[in-house]
Amino acid sequence: MSEVESKLPVLRDEGDCHEEWKRPDAAAAPVALAAVRERLAAARGPRYWRSLEEVAATPEFEQMVHREFPRFAAEWPSDVSRRNFLQLAAASLGLAGLTSCTRQPIEKIVPYVRQPEQILPGRPLFFATAMTLGGWALPLLAESHEGRPTKLEGNPQHPASRGASPAIAQASVLGLYDPDRSQAVTHLGRIATWTALVEALTAALAGQAGKQGAGLRLLTGPVTSPGEAAQIAALMQAHPQARWHRWDALGGDAARRGAAAAFGRPVGFHFDLAKADVIVSLDSDLLVSGPGAVRHAGDFAARRRLAADAPAMNRLYVAEATPSPTGTMADHRLPLRPSAFPQLVLAIAAGVGVPGVAAPAGLDAAAAKFAAAAARDLLASRGRALGVAGAVDVLIVSGVNP
Repeated sequence: MSEVESKLPVLRDEGDCHEEWKRPDAAAAPVALAAVRERLAAARGPRYWRSLEEVAATPEFEQMVHREFPRFAAEWPSDVSRRNFLQLAAASLGLAGLTSCTRQPIEKIVPYVRQPEQILPGRPLFFATAMTLGGWALPLLAESHEGRPTKLEGNPQHPASRGASPAIAQASVLGLYDPDRSQAVTHLGRIATWTALVEALTAALAGQAGKQGAGLRLLTGPVTSPGEAAQIAALMQAHPQARWHRWDALGGDAARRGAAAAFGRPVGFHFDLAKADVIVSLDSDLLVSGPGAVRHAGDFAARRRLAADAPAMNRLYVAEATPSPTGTMADHRLPLRPSAFPQLVLAIAAGVGVPGVAAPAGLDAAAAKFAAAAARDLLASRGRALGVAGAVDVLIVSGVNP
């Protein structure tokens, strides 16, 4: 063995228990030409080989082939070459592609018996509509093709959206074509009909005639339709002892309590971010979720654009326990655990001079610095500043807004 060959790395056969592979001895037995002639005489069609050892299928050549494909060495017959294997692999891929070459069923386009005046194939129609989100109506513009809604966008002529729409409204079209969506009335786990539902409700209400509705309970979500609210009011008037329960998994009960504490009665919040120079958001994703989020995002973005009549941008402070899109837009962001928010609110309240409020002890340095900066900006922008909080701190923040 020469000096160059001695420096070459030792090859190992991974399929043979990591035994070292040794180079074939130069004095190995020569290729049997008789065996080569016999194999060539029995071959049919074009055949190619790389060496006489491959034709003769010598043990050295078989060992080399197994070394190239150690994972499949046990499955290969001794007369399968690398070229044949690649040919079979390519053929299998080609046959797999043929499975998609199926003829589609014949479909016919049938014209209308009475052609609608405004429906033309390929021409979209647009309808002004609305969807409820968190108990609030969101104005939308629905695009329809041949009577099927295909796209929802904000209504550009409505001030609540001005052409914008949230991701939930965009994705709601998919629910219309979801094969697993609820499409029938069920009773005790079995599919029923609307007629059976009406008959059952009529019988139940007839049994309450002499009881004035005692024991009758009505459970609904947030009701925003005037017609539905009038029907429920008529039902409650006919059954004075009945009870109406409203439930929303994302209800704003804390927000209504905070509004009652600040304004004397429960009202809905709508923030005019176009007039706010300083915004302090405490665990509230006001640019994405909640009533008016679409309008809030548009007004906030408009104040971030410099113009001749608006030479200064607004400033956003965000303290949150979970990262949110509103937090990514913040000029000052403070990650804070939920249990520390009451102390942060009291620190901001003390900074803006709320009577009877003192700065709490135990607030860490980062939170104290955030509270001092937010309070300083709130005082400097009195009348054009806004403090917004999540459901946990609404009662406290309602009394902090300067």
